Amino acid sequence: MGNLFDELRYNIKNSVFVNVILIIQFILFFWQSTMILSYFLDMPLYEFPWNIPGDTTYYSLTYSFSNEEGKEAMRTQGSNPDYISNQAKVYAELHENPDLHFMTFSNMVAISVEYETLRENFTDQELLDFFCDSEYPGQYNPADTPPETLTAPSYIEEVITRYETKICRMDQQAMEHFKFQIEEGRLLEEEDFDFTWGQKIIPVLVGSAYGSGFDIGDRLAADMYGTGVELEVVGILKADTVIYTDEIYTLSAEPYSLDYAIILPFFYITDPPENEDQRFLAEANYDEAFQSGMIAVDKDTPTSEVRRIEKELNQIFVKNGLYAVSTDVSTYGLDIFRTESQETLEILLGASVLVGALTISGICMSIITKLNRNLKRYGTEIMNGQSVGTILAAFLLEILLVIAAAMMFTVWKFMDLIQLNPVFLLVILALALFSVLIVSAIFIRKLLKVDIEEIIRSEE
Repeated sequence: MGNLFDELRYNIKNSVFVNVILIIQFILFFWQSTMILSYFLDMPLYEFPWNIPGDTTYYSLTYSFSNEEGKEAMRTQGSNPDYISNQAKVYAELHENPDLHFMTFSNMVAISVEYETLRENFTDQELLDFFCDSEYPGQYNPADTPPETLTAPSYIEEVITRYETKICRMDQQAMEHFKFQIEEGRLLEEEDFDFTWGQKIIPVLVGSAYGSGFDIGDRLAADMYGTGVELEVVGILKADTVIYTDEIYTLSAEPYSLDYAIILPFFYITDPPENEDQRFLAEANYDEAFQSGMIAVDKDTPTSEVRRIEKELNQIFVKNGLYAVSTDVSTYGLDIFRTESQETLEILLGASVLVGALTISGICMSIITKLNRNLKRYGTEIMNGQSVGTILAAFLLEILLVIAAAMMFTVWKFMDLIQLNPVFLLVILALALFSVLIVSAIFIRKLLKVDIEEIIRSEE
């Protein structure tokens, strides 16, 4: 046993550089192999929240201009005296036809609320978490950024001090698509998405964080595009409600949380505006709804069907005097990618196999280099009576330590995925066992080829 550990210590001491290279190579091998196998084993790479439909592709509406004339037409269409009524017709037609798969959700809305009411019901930290620029709870600290420093004077009598909170807007189709559920109260109903002039009460949903200070029926004054209204809480959303589309996500590409948001409906405005304030509100309502609009279809929907929907959308916009729209898409999820292009998939897998083969070749080269540097010493030790079993055991223990170090680092990097799916840990362990077997085979084959007589002659 003493000879075994002496041999092990000697090996480690004289092979530090090669061992470090091997650890790096094994880490790359474990990481790449795990990711490739996760594809074939259908192992999820990310945990989607409960209300995210994972089988949907989103095509956002966008405006594209082929020339300066098109840009000018887009800018001047608002000067048409029938512009608001044209917008209303388009909005109604888009929602009347379920085959268009149209819905709209915006997480960037320029509506401010009354600060004093919030201050009476919530702590400074909660106020900062509600702030529109807050990416995550605790990003702003009351000691460094008192909430009152983020307020601004109001220009309407209904709101004394303006505060910019996270305000979102959606239509009924988006609410149903994202499977919103409430902890208290109710969801928005069909009549909540209609608006009439003179209406001062707007039903809203609030995120779960508002549940600490708001009850169902509480109201909050707001400046809705220059018009004073009261936002009435009709429902408090279930915790961890999120939105994730091709354009709505956080800076770190994670789903956008609604826990700290107030959600207003997009409106179909039943009557034409009678003054400039009403015109401004109506135009902002429809512009925002169209700019945030999207087509939500099953991931397996063929491109030809999407283009048919896009063509029909354009016909609705153009026949009602509005500029034509097109669609952009940024699909997410490995399952969606798998259906996009078999040719691309084959290229990706081919490249992965090539890189994997190079990584394995590099590991074998490092092992062989390590063996070649020690073969003469092994031969001398065997000639002097050292047991082949002791040499083999010491070498394998050293390699086991190298593989264990690489495996522990890989497990640490994959910890989130392992917690999501323990199969990742089994895959890494299986790869480690496979590596031990391969290295053992290489070592035994090489050691059996040691020519003792050649070593004796070289010593002489």
